[in-house]
Amino acid sequence: MSFLQSGPWRGFLRDLGLIVLTFVVGYGISVLWLSPGSVFSKDHSLPRVLGLSGAQARSKLTDVGFRPRLDGERQNDTFARGTVIWQDPPPGTVLAPNSVVQLVVSAGPSLVAVPDVIGFNLPQATRIFSAAGVRVGTVDTVAGGEERGVVLATRPAAGVGRPRGAPVALVITRGPELAP
Repeated sequence: MSFLQSGPWRGFLRDLGLIVLTFVVGYGISVLWLSPGSVFSKDHSLPRVLGLSGAQARSKLTDVGFRPRLDGERQNDTFARGTVIWQDPPPGTVLAPNSVVQLVVSAGPSLVAVPDVIGFNLPQATRIFSAAGVRVGTVDTVAGGEERGVVLATRPAAGVGRPRGAPVALVITRGPELAP
């Protein structure tokens, strides 16, 4: 006869087994009672689609069982055009399958109108561009003009929308030609 099968050890092992079994059953019942949704639910956690292209976001949401809905575009200086900049509900939210997820994509950076600087000298045109939110790009010079450094044209033309911080090319005068 074995040591564990005799006398007091047998009763101790039986009691220990019953205690462990009671604990396991009690724990299982408490999990089912306190959070039944997490055990039986087919709900999914909403993935993060911010920063993805609109097509990638729609594909990712559809693959996990959600219905993406585009709620329009908004100007955004940080994200490129077509990139998801907002989603509702937010990432990590637990939703039922086939729930609608609203998306807003970037319409690209806000546009500023190229100011009319024709007739101004280069330093003045630079200050005006800076105040308007664009910058001087390439500067080409052409012969002629009464004064050196006067703006004759801009590319693109005044009034055309450009992304904030974009360059605008200038054509300026070289000044009067000196006779040989």
